[in-house]
Amino acid sequence: MLKNNLKYNEEVKPNTAFINELRGKLPQFFTADKFDEEGNLVEEGNFDLDKFQRMLKDKNIEELSSGYQLDFIGKDYAKKQAGEFAKTVIVPDLDHNGLAENRNSKNLFFTGDNLEVLRHLQNNYSQSIDMIYIDPPYNTGSDGFVYPDKFEYSDQALKDMFGMSDTELERLKSIQGKATHSAWLTFMYPRLWLAKRLLSEKGIIFISIDDNEHSNLKLICDEIFGEISYVGSIGWESKTKSQNTKTSFDKLQPKIETILVYSNVTVNHFNLIVTGEKEYPFTDKDGVYREYVLESMSSEGTRGRNTMIFDIEGISPPEGMQWKLGKDSIEEYRNKGSLSIREGKIIIKIRPNEEKNYQTEPFWGFFSKSIGTAETAKRELNQLMGINGLFDTVKPSALVKRAYFSCF
Repeated sequence: MLKNNLKYNEEVKPNTAFINELRGKLPQFFTADKFDEEGNLVEEGNFDLDKFQRMLKDKNIEELSSGYQLDFIGKDYAKKQAGEFAKTVIVPDLDHNGLAENRNSKNLFFTGDNLEVLRHLQNNYSQSIDMIYIDPPYNTGSDGFVYPDKFEYSDQALKDMFGMSDTELERLKSIQGKATHSAWLTFMYPRLWLAKRLLSEKGIIFISIDDNEHSNLKLICDEIFGEISYVGSIGWESKTKSQNTKTSFDKLQPKIETILVYSNVTVNHFNLIVTGEKEYPFTDKDGVYREYVLESMSSEGTRGRNTMIFDIEGISPPEGMQWKLGKDSIEEYRNKGSLSIREGKIIIKIRPNEEKNYQTEPFWGFFSKSIGTAETAKRELNQLMGINGLFDTVKPSALVKRAYFSCF
């Protein structure tokens, strides 16, 4: 489970409760918090009033007054789509549901336009979904993506709605049937906005992408979810075979895809993979323990602390270094009789109840091919469904499971 681990300054600040409420409800309007290397909060993100005021306006905003933001043809229309209600009706698949193996299923499977599905989900699942994984079109030119040919409104309605001239309307409609960056962003914006509304208070979203739209996706997600909600990026080694085309010698071979991660919890503790148990080979009257030789580290840079430079039983850290444990911790071990000196080194007894007694693997921002590749994922899906070629782009189930179980 994701847990909030912010270490706030205890000083009471004006409107703290109100600001925290805004952070929880409108994180997209806060700049990112800043932390030092030890995870301590250095500077809280600020409420971006200009961005908030821009979102309240219905019409286009002049570039010189808009500040830093991502603009594209179709953005206002995309925002309008995000606020619309579903125009379709969900009809159950009686033939499928009637099969014996499906009668008691607790799963939901929707087919149809995903924008309409997301609109339907708002009714019963708003702010109740813990994890969303999105695998959108990458807009590579070969994935078949084009912006849908029809807009939801007539030309006159669009002109009246956004105060457009004939030229501006023509420019908007120029993305129809196209695979431009603007077309892709217009497609993605309402879907991401509605996905955000489905996330629970502890919700987290993973979005796959490659280099074609990576930078644009990051900017649009920062706007919708908020910079403060950005957890990081995971690189996935999706390919092990190089391309064999006429132009394959003229470019870098694509090997890595990216998964952007955003969370409603500001700071996350991931569930790490346990790789083994720590050993406690020694025993005394108080039970089993292991020995730890106190180490030193550089006292330079942001992690340098004068308070970590002190004598322990007449021993000081080397010049330019500091101890890895502070005075309070050392004093606690001394009082328990767990600190001694041997051959000029400081030895500390550590017992199972004083630490995590298991070893873990960090949640690296990288999934290697061992978790599955695009090719192995296709084979996995074919075996699962008994049909070949069901999807062109497939993610291995182990990848999605790794993402989920790292958080919940």
